[in-house]
Amino acid sequence: MIRIVKTIWKTSIEEFLIYRTTSIITFILALIFLIIELVTGGIYFADDRSIPGWTENQYFILITFVNCATYIYNIFFILGHEKLNDDILEGNLDYVLVRPISSYWLSVGKSIDIPSIFNFIITYILLIVFLNKEAITQFQFIVINILIITTALMIFVLNQICLTLLFWFNGLVGLGGVIEDLFNFASRPKKIFPKIIQNIFVFVIPILLATNITNEFLKYGIQSYFVYYFILLVIFYVISRFLWKLGIKKYVSAN
Repeated sequence: MIRIVKTIWKTSIEEFLIYRTTSIITFILALIFLIIELVTGGIYFADDRSIPGWTENQYFILITFVNCATYIYNIFFILGHEKLNDDILEGNLDYVLVRPISSYWLSVGKSIDIPSIFNFIITYILLIVFLNKEAITQFQFIVINILIITTALMIFVLNQICLTLLFWFNGLVGLGGVIEDLFNFASRPKKIFPKIIQNIFVFVIPILLATNITNEFLKYGIQSYFVYYFILLVIFYVISRFLWKLGIKKYVSAN
């Protein structure tokens, strides 16, 4: 296992150095998009507008929290998911399936996205700055870090479910980026959305719950929505594992 991790890290560094120009551009663009989100929020709140129950700083916490979770997902899984999309359609999963390790994890954990590490560090520092303005406790800080990880895992399992559907439906290639788009769409206070949208993306597909959970925690502490969120994460993980097992039975090798 340690040897596999070392190999993945070494390969990722080599790829980063080979494609360093592209990696630097990717890092810069991601940073620009983050700045645009923060500036847009600043302009909105400075223009005598307000969202009931929200301050400018709380909005910045939401933006940086979601970006931190997204970068954690990107670091460990984005490259693997991009490749998995092609591997399923082109029948190139043979190597993964014959290895003495879980094909579920190996199929998506073969590369680390180095630029996202730098994006995460910058965004995480900004998140800490905004959290300090709320005078949070050490316990709250620990819980928020746990929420970053669990939200990254939520992005992962939802993406995994979408990609696994390619075993049955080749025409669903575009699903690979849908979850990231939905999280970007939901990176706003949930109360600005119509009730029907809130209900769908809180109770069915918990994307609004995931993006707003840190702010809910800072305002109201640990409540029933916490338990519901973690239960849904486990349920979606179990579903993704089940679909993967069924999917590899449908898999057709290119060889």
